Amino acid sequence: MGKEQKDYSRLQKMIKDFQPYSNLWLTTRTWFSRHEAWTTGAWEELDPDELDQTFEQCMKTMGQVVRYFKDKDFPKIIANAAAVKGKIDDFKPVVPLALALRKEGMKDRHWDQISNKVGFDIRPVEGFTLTAVVEKGMLAHTELADEVGERAAKEHHIETSLAKMQGEWEGCDFLLPRFKATDTSYISGFDDAV
Repeated sequence: MGKEQKDYSRLQKMIKDFQPYSNLWLTTRTWFSRHEAWTTGAWEELDPDELDQTFEQCMKTMGQVVRYFKDKDFPKIIANAAAVKGKIDDFKPVVPLALALRKEGMKDRHWDQISNKVGFDIRPVEGFTLTAVVEKGMLAHTELADEVGERAAKEHHIETSLAKMQGEWEGCDFLLPRFKATDTSYISGFDDAV
């Protein structure tokens, strides 16, 4: 094995040995900055896809970090990693609620449905945040929020598809010639529209 190969192997080992420390630091930083944005940021700026992906990645990476350091003799690092993992685990029940209420297509009628079922007003108004949702007690109604959110997303998909279809058909002219010598008409001239 040549000197360059040995240097490369040594570098690879250093990178591998440093990775858990890097993961701990970067995941902790990501978690605290994103968690703050999700919980206190404006409701309309909460991106459900980003929340879901970042949460899952932080949970997975921090689990790996905790497992790596579990048998090592670094009590402060283990305590820090466990504390961050605990905060991520504590947030886990909030994720499905946030995803349900931030479904595309949530309109006033959907917020009204939720408010009527839970018995208190829960709708995005000025200053509305994920923290406000949790503080109002919506964690107990996650299943309802998911049901209404799914319905809103399906309705939105149908409305979007219908609008697209209407746009595609706009400007198309159809001919309604009579069928032979009867009073019955049929549609023709739609080959261009298909």
